[in-house]
Amino acid sequence: MKKLNLETAEILAGKMRSELLRVSDSEPLNMKTVLRQLNVMTLYRPLSDKLFGLSLLTPDKKHRFMLVNSDSRRGRQHFTIAHELFHLYYDDNPKAHFCGFAADTDPTERSANLFASALLMPKEGLLQNITSDEIVSKEVGIDTLLRLEHLYGVSHMTLVLRLKELRIISPAYSEKILSCSITHEAAMRGYDADLYTPGNEGMVIGDFGSKARKLFDEERISEGHYLELLNLIGYGESQNRTGC
Repeated sequence: MKKLNLETAEILAGKMRSELLRVSDSEPLNMKTVLRQLNVMTLYRPLSDKLFGLSLLTPDKKHRFMLVNSDSRRGRQHFTIAHELFHLYYDDNPKAHFCGFAADTDPTERSANLFASALLMPKEGLLQNITSDEIVSKEVGIDTLLRLEHLYGVSHMTLVLRLKELRIISPAYSEKILSCSITHEAAMRGYDADLYTPGNEGMVIGDFGSKARKLFDEERISEGHYLELLNLIGYGESQNRTGC
């Protein structure tokens, strides 16, 4: 995959929306639903504070796996998922990928970030929710910013950088608005704080448990191995295993 620019990132994200996700070019995405729709096996686990997540594509390109840092804020988690989807679907070198604080000068990481921003925050949808006065002045007010952050499920920084990239706000204004305490502003306006806090620890998306059970029922793995696999998805031995 050649280095993406803003225009090609928009086109690629639009193709994923229309061809794989079957949604409009302005509709907000629920990233957990996206993972289920694309059948990406995903685990949310606490990771190093230098690691947002990782992804892995099997050599036959039939199975996709993602690990998301549950210690990251939820808005950041959504961006990580979108970023990793670029690597899983469009990276020419589909090896295990670790998402961390990579320099934005890295062409592949820069491309993945542009794609993630375009996928999560489509330009058409942003413009529909910004007033004409804000567009002319290139200063989007805090109330509009908060509405957009919660509509598209993204962090304050992610949204501001996207608006600056699209030249909807000026660089000077972006610096000013990034310096505000967004959690305070959100609380003062009655917004739920979940977007700005960590969460989802232990969540599993996919049929990992079903596949493990099938292997056990077919006597291809032992009970001990089966329980080890269940422990990976947070099913402790204290759970009731009587089943149905």
